[in-house]
Amino acid sequence: MAGRGMRTPGGNGRRSRANGQRKANAGAILLARRRRARRRHPVTTVLLRLLTAIVLSLVLLALAGAGVVGAAGYLGWSALTADLPSPDRFEALEFQTTKIYDRNWVLLSEVTDPTTGYRTAISYEELMDHIRQQQNDPTKPHRAWIIDATIAAEDATFWTNPGVEPRAILRSLVFNLSGESTSGASTITQQLVRMLYPEAIGTERTYRRKVREAIMAIRFTQRYSKQEILMMYLNNVYYGNRAYGIDAAAQAYFNKFAWELNLAEASMLAGLPQAPSVYDPTKNFELAKRRQRYVLDRMVELGMITQEEADEAFAEPLHPQTREGRYNKAPHFVNFVLEYLEAKYGPAAVYRGGLMVRTTLDLAAQQAAEEIVKRRVEQLASYRVNNGALVAMLPWSGEIIAMVGSADFYNDAIDGQFNVTTAERQPGSAIKPVTYLTAFEKAGWYPGTIVFDYAKVWTIPGFGKYEPKNATGQHFGAITVREALANSLNIPALQAIEVVGVPAMIDMAHRLGIKTGFWRDPNFYGLSITLGGGEVSLLELTNAYATIANNGKYVPYNPILEIIAPGNNRIYQLDRATVLDQGKQVVRAEYAYLITSILSDNKARAMIFGLNNPLVLPELDNRPAAAKTGTSEDARDLWTVGYTTDLVVGVWVGNTDNSPSRGLDGISSAALIWHDFMVKAHQDPEIARSLLGADGRPIPIEFPRPPGIVEVQVCAATGKLPIPGARTVTELSVRDGPPRLRCDQASEYELRELRAALATPKGMTERGWSSLQAYAAMVGVAPRIEIQRPTPTPGASEQVAPIPGAPPAGSPSPGGAPPSSGSRPTPPRPSLPGEIPTPATP
Repeated sequence: MAGRGMRTPGGNGRRSRANGQRKANAGAILLARRRRARRRHPVTTVLLRLLTAIVLSLVLLALAGAGVVGAAGYLGWSALTADLPSPDRFEALEFQTTKIYDRNWVLLSEVTDPTTGYRTAISYEELMDHIRQQQNDPTKPHRAWIIDATIAAEDATFWTNPGVEPRAILRSLVFNLSGESTSGASTITQQLVRMLYPEAIGTERTYRRKVREAIMAIRFTQRYSKQEILMMYLNNVYYGNRAYGIDAAAQAYFNKFAWELNLAEASMLAGLPQAPSVYDPTKNFELAKRRQRYVLDRMVELGMITQEEADEAFAEPLHPQTREGRYNKAPHFVNFVLEYLEAKYGPAAVYRGGLMVRTTLDLAAQQAAEEIVKRRVEQLASYRVNNGALVAMLPWSGEIIAMVGSADFYNDAIDGQFNVTTAERQPGSAIKPVTYLTAFEKAGWYPGTIVFDYAKVWTIPGFGKYEPKNATGQHFGAITVREALANSLNIPALQAIEVVGVPAMIDMAHRLGIKTGFWRDPNFYGLSITLGGGEVSLLELTNAYATIANNGKYVPYNPILEIIAPGNNRIYQLDRATVLDQGKQVVRAEYAYLITSILSDNKARAMIFGLNNPLVLPELDNRPAAAKTGTSEDARDLWTVGYTTDLVVGVWVGNTDNSPSRGLDGISSAALIWHDFMVKAHQDPEIARSLLGADGRPIPIEFPRPPGIVEVQVCAATGKLPIPGARTVTELSVRDGPPRLRCDQASEYELRELRAALATPKGMTERGWSSLQAYAAMVGVAPRIEIQRPTPTPGASEQVAPIPGAPPAGSPSPGGAPPSSGSRPTPPRPSLPGEIPTPATP
């Protein structure tokens, strides 16, 4: 219903911004109208007041009985009026329907209290404002037909009567005294006070109630303008099918707004309030047509329309419909928004407050995501996969533009109504960027740092031996952090978490946006947390990747653009122009950029994934994209999370019951969905509009490089500062960061790991052996090597072991490493960056 369900402040089909400016004019117009009416019918006005007094007197006499003295009349009047409520305070429950829209004001869902129904109040000024806006549109009505039709059906003298119609009351009284039944004595104002004061006025068929109703109607007419009374009636009267008020009725039966009702539709709706269930056009269409004929005939009698117009309206085909279930788009997202609103504003505001909630969702993006997830999951069914989920956000603002909580919301077999995007699952290797980012910050690592990938065995207290493996079962020796992360190698990631510690990694995760995940004590997780041994939600992990995309600025996910309360009162609006500037810098921009550089390096990941993989976007001219896959134990959870400069997308594939899949990993499942959606979002012009920046212009496709990022020439074998004769490569680092040691220098930790790797041939590839031998040759490792601990130089950031052939201690180092101050052993010193602390030798 792209063209319907759109109610925004201002514009055609939207709420007027100028309502408040017209209220003063409305009062003046009404006063002038009343004066003209009095001049036209001076005798009628006096008679009406006289007849009202006579009716009240007759009823009082009937109550008091013949022969009662005047004192009884006074007491009776006091008894009638003593507990009448003020016209300013209503008894009836005030409620309005909350409406959830997408970012383009397409209606997604309506939120109602199950004990009430649908209701959206509109003002007389708003109604007439839209009628004026439609004057030049030949497809829209040029009159507010519902006003004329309602008056013709319910109260022909509405504009001139004082709230009651004395002639109708007298007629009703005569018939009742004669024992005959009658109806039609209640004016619109009398009906209104019955609705607004169900306790004080009620609906019992007694003279006393009728008099109290008449008194309140007169008081109402004295307190409110006719336009206000008419709109209060139209906003509160029940039209059937849980529709309270004309706007709800127009939406329910004809899927349009009240100002869009033509004569045929308005005359049918105007006839419903007298008996909504009897005249329900969705069930009793013929009875509804008879009632419509009556309304049209009355309009002809009152000179509102011609007989020809009435006949044309009656002959017009109508197709009334029910409202239930009509607006149920993006159900996972809508439920997520409702929980968000309830937590912020409370249930009463959500279910009865009549909020207009413009969300961040792009319905076109949502529908594309739903189709892609469903299609790809069906294709993977033979691999024992039945479900999938997707979250798409704008990284710079946190706006959620798509949220698919399952492959099929209505499929009970997969528990489709459960929203997997907010559920905690094991992320597999998709969490590794957090570990390496921590190593950049805490251990002085950079993408060129060499780590050792070999069949390492850890001894875990209380657990025993821990022998993790890479996904391929192979090992690659001395490998850079860039290649280790890009190819998702497990042993280097464990080396990283061992260096920085689990608490530091969890702290980094929380800073990046994983706020509810990893909530247990760090001792609960152990080293395997870096391989996905802890639980996070897809939504929060995607948010964490958005923080990396923002060069370390955390902007929390956000499902809301603006909220408008009744009366055009905007109670919230996202400031898109400043939201990124207001984001908190939770990690140094240069460190975050280095992670982006690795995740977007397709050549670096080619060793395992090949050059032609789903993480590249040739359909978008190979637009830079940073992405990481993940596969949990037994392939129960399959992930891909990644981003361009303007969009971050997280995907999960698996089974709702957490059963394992067969023969799948993240790159062969979730990455396919990630790829398809990334391409669709950027190629579809309608979706691409939502990816524009706050200024309405496309965001540059290249990831912004912080000024502190520099290109450095480093030794290819060790990742250290180059020395003459050593082969070098270009790598990125921070201006004041690593590397600091020369190519032929190594820390004690590095030498220990090198020797262990050389002594562990299990699963080592030819490339791995070559890299280990090159590293060993560069640092002079022999089959037997005596490691000494030179005196640390004050201010030095690395401690090195003497290397055969290196310059003597105290001499300048070609690579710029600080000279040693001596050769004697020293007392214990602080741990070196990238080194596991070990006791010093006295």
